[in-house]
Amino acid sequence: MISILAVVFTFSVVIFFHELGHFLMAKKFGVWVKKFSLGFGPELLGKTIKRTRYRLSLIPLGGYVKMAGEDPGEKREGIPAEFLSQSWWRRILIAVAGPIMNFLLAMVLFSLIFYVWGEPQAVKEPIIGEVLESFPAHEAGIKEGDKIINIEGKEITDWQEVIEIIHPSSGKNLKIKILRENKEMEFLVIPQLNQEKKIGLIGIIGKVNMKKVGFFQSFIKGMKQTIMWTIFILKSIFSMFTTLAKPNFSGPLGIGHMVAEVSKTGWENFISLIALISLNIGLFNLFPIPILDGGQITFYLWEGLTGKPLSEKNIRIAQMIGLSLLMVIFIFAMQSDISRWRNGWGN
Repeated sequence: MISILAVVFTFSVVIFFHELGHFLMAKKFGVWVKKFSLGFGPELLGKTIKRTRYRLSLIPLGGYVKMAGEDPGEKREGIPAEFLSQSWWRRILIAVAGPIMNFLLAMVLFSLIFYVWGEPQAVKEPIIGEVLESFPAHEAGIKEGDKIINIEGKEITDWQEVIEIIHPSSGKNLKIKILRENKEMEFLVIPQLNQEKKIGLIGIIGKVNMKKVGFFQSFIKGMKQTIMWTIFILKSIFSMFTTLAKPNFSGPLGIGHMVAEVSKTGWENFISLIALISLNIGLFNLFPIPILDGGQITFYLWEGLTGKPLSEKNIRIAQMIGLSLLMVIFIFAMQSDISRWRNGWGN
């Protein structure tokens, strides 16, 4: 039950802030927002305030903002409060406000993590900070706090030495000597192969110390973290296209499973995952795919450059192409999710 609530909470928060961005910018320019809905489907709760219907709908995984005169095909009154009556650059600002709000949410959440929990500082000593379940180290009996002093006869003084020995040793027997409460103990461990990275892993993470960060400094670090992850995601996408590598997408099932699992590991990891999901949704919506915010921005830029909007017919064709592309991405992501599920989600 807690896992389900965590999934609903995550999607609701991320989508709410995305739609809030569109809503606030539309209100700023005097656009009549007919509906602000958190969720899809039948209305569960609702209240009309100043001609806007605020709704909580049955299906919580999503949401939308409905503005007057938003659809080129709908009957319009030609009043300034309609979306398409706004100048092209105002429509761009309304469209881009949703993704921007996702970036801001990610930055605030990263900043919150730095302020509350601090900044992780890796310890160079070969002390184990975490042992992952269902991995060789856990099954062998190695525990958090153990200090690795010897692997296969080689004396270990630095965590990097642990990595250099374990990563290329998948499938091999490794004798690991550890120090636990001033007692030396020896374990036999066989690193398992990580198919994606092609390295051996035994499921241990080095110890980290958390360094306290001040209030203002936490926001600077949160902003840097947001920029770092944005660059990393864009580089990954660029690499995927240039190397023609198989896309590694996660669909609703995969993301839901990830949220459910991470929610069990503590608030810090859970909040960090929400920030990353918000960041990914913000970036994805900026892609120039019709029916996404990025596609709408492309239409309005064209109007600004040429002095005339695309015809309703061309918009409909572009939207059908965009919808088809999204369906292909969705189907591929669902197939990847089902494949991971059948393989025990990579366990």
